[in-house]
Amino acid sequence: MRVKSKWHKTQVKTIEDIGGAMAFICWRITKNHLEDLINEGFVIEKEQVFDVIAEYLCFLIQSIDRLIFKTLNTKQRQELINKLAKQSAFYYQENKTDRIVEGNHWKAFINTYNQRSKDYSDYEFIGNEPDYHFLRYFAEKVKSAMTDVDEKWIVQQMIEIQAPKAFKKISASVDDLVSVDNIISKTEQIKLKEEKIPRSKRKSTRSDLKILP
Repeated sequence: MRVKSKWHKTQVKTIEDIGGAMAFICWRITKNHLEDLINEGFVIEKEQVFDVIAEYLCFLIQSIDRLIFKTLNTKQRQELINKLAKQSAFYYQENKTDRIVEGNHWKAFINTYNQRSKDYSDYEFIGNEPDYHFLRYFAEKVKSAMTDVDEKWIVQQMIEIQAPKAFKKISASVDDLVSVDNIISKTEQIKLKEEKIPRSKRKSTRSDLKILP
C-alpha cells in the first residue's frame, strides 16, 4: 500500500484522508521500531510481538491527539482520532490474523486503546512534547509486554531512544498532513462533488460559436 505522508498545502483533504494516512504512518513507524529493538538484541517472542505493537500504536495515537489540539476544532479532532483508532485496529486485526491466529483482535485492540487513553490523560505535554512521565508510562507498558530477560534495559532504551525517535517522526508527519488550505468532512466532500458541473454540461464562454439549425 502506498500512502502519502505529505501533501501540497493548497489541497483540500477530509478528516478520513488524514486519519487514514496517519494510521498507515503509525503502523510503519511501529514496524520499523520492532526491527530496531530486535537489531539491538532485545528478545520479543512471537506471542509478544502484537502486545508491543499495541503499545506503540496507542502511544503514537495519544501523541497525535495532543499535537492536533490547537490545529483542529473539537469535532474534527474527535473524528480524526476515531478514524485513526479504528484504522489502526483494522491493521492490527489483519496482521495478527495472518501471522498468529484468527480471533476478534480488533475488539481486543480497541479495549487496550480505551484503557491507555484513560491512563495517558494523567500525563502532560510540555513545550509540545511528551513529558518524562508520558514516556515512562509507555516504556513500562512495553516492558510488561516483553520477556523478563530484558526488563532491566528496555525501559531506559524506550525512554532515551525509541520513544523520542518515534515521537519525532510522528510529529513531523502530523505537521505535514494537517498543513493544508482546507480540511472538510466526508459529507462536505460528497456535497462538493455532487454540485460540481461536468465539463460536458458547462456553457461555452466563446461568443463566436453558434449552434447551427
